[in-house]
Amino acid sequence: MILRHAFSRERAVELALLTGPLLLLGIGWRSLAAAGFELPGSMARIVTQAALCVIGMHAASRLVAPRARPEPLPLVALVALLGIVMVSRLAPASASQQANWLTVGFAAFTMGLAAGRMPNRLRSLTYTSGLLAVLVLVATGLFGETINGARLWVRVAGQSVQTTEFIKAFLVLFLAGYLADAGGALSRPLPRVRSAAVPGAVYVLPLALVLAGAILALALLRDLGSIALLLLLAVALVYLATGRVAFAAAGAGLVVATGVIGYAAFGHVQARIDAWLDPMADPAGSGYQSLQATYAINAGGILGIGLGRGMPDVVPASSTDYVYVAVAEELGMAGAAGVALVYLALLHAGLRVAAEARDSYCRLLAAAVALLVGIQAAVIIGGNLRLIPTTGITLPFVSYGGSSLVVNLGLVGLLLGLSHTARAESVSPAP
Repeated sequence: MILRHAFSRERAVELALLTGPLLLLGIGWRSLAAAGFELPGSMARIVTQAALCVIGMHAASRLVAPRARPEPLPLVALVALLGIVMVSRLAPASASQQANWLTVGFAAFTMGLAAGRMPNRLRSLTYTSGLLAVLVLVATGLFGETINGARLWVRVAGQSVQTTEFIKAFLVLFLAGYLADAGGALSRPLPRVRSAAVPGAVYVLPLALVLAGAILALALLRDLGSIALLLLLAVALVYLATGRVAFAAAGAGLVVATGVIGYAAFGHVQARIDAWLDPMADPAGSGYQSLQATYAINAGGILGIGLGRGMPDVVPASSTDYVYVAVAEELGMAGAAGVALVYLALLHAGLRVAAEARDSYCRLLAAAVALLVGIQAAVIIGGNLRLIPTTGITLPFVSYGGSSLVVNLGLVGLLLGLSHTARAESVSPAP
């Protein structure tokens, strides 16, 4: 049955759409060479390896999730292969490692596909996922290593693993499962205490404990970017699960309050916000990164100065936190807008998967995956464009970093698995 559906129209459309990302990879490679940029000596292997990973993900979707929507994988491939090109441009010594992480991500994607076909088993792990998120945070605090002032990495087999990326995945599973169970009760009229509607503690306590534990641990680890991302995701999911504007408003207030507390309690948060508000106050210090990013974007103009022809090295962390600035400088605001539209299209595709789901758990889980990627992209793009303060999180699939790439590809695989499950159920004959 699966082999018969492996040649479905959806997979044919997916294969056709994948020609775009593969062409982008080849054009990017040749453009860097034409610009006289000194490419990694193994660039041909890197390009071939990346292309084979994308083709492998397509083959896996044919075999494991043949009925899944065709749009998400080509969109992800577009930004992931752009990431290979940009890392080769910005950090040539790391390009081979990024391609290796993409290969590991291919395995995670395949496992995500399989997991998405077993939503009931995933749902049974709801509270286990929440507990794991807190335990991994504690382990990171005890055994992690501090890099750039944040204690977010653990050494595993000689590699630095950013555990907060895995914690986000655990919290996605927890939030979807918990809200699928409690969302109905929370959406009903609430008991009133002195004329104020108050949700029952039995429904709120598990969510509050896990979120409070995660936020406290992340604050101690100095990862304020992940706190903002987690809170925004939780607010969006609570609103989707309950439809109650009051909960969304309370969550938004919590986000603002967390920002105020972070500004007052953490010097590096205060420095980032001050540099965002007035980078010229300390142009050689805290405002340097923001100013150089602004100059680079202005230099790129509308169409950019050409791939490999800019000076992204003057912007600190150009291959990680500020990779979007490098895109804007060399591909212009037209190219940068195109990248933003890819993330918007991916968010739309993920929410369409959620809309097709047959039960509340699958609907919330698909929405959580889509919103996690979408919110993270919006936060990093907004920070790079100085619309909001920078947060230190990375641009999904594009920035250099193995943990982020592997986890996000696994979540996209999960999204496609859920899509296959929903579509297969919609055409199943009635008993």
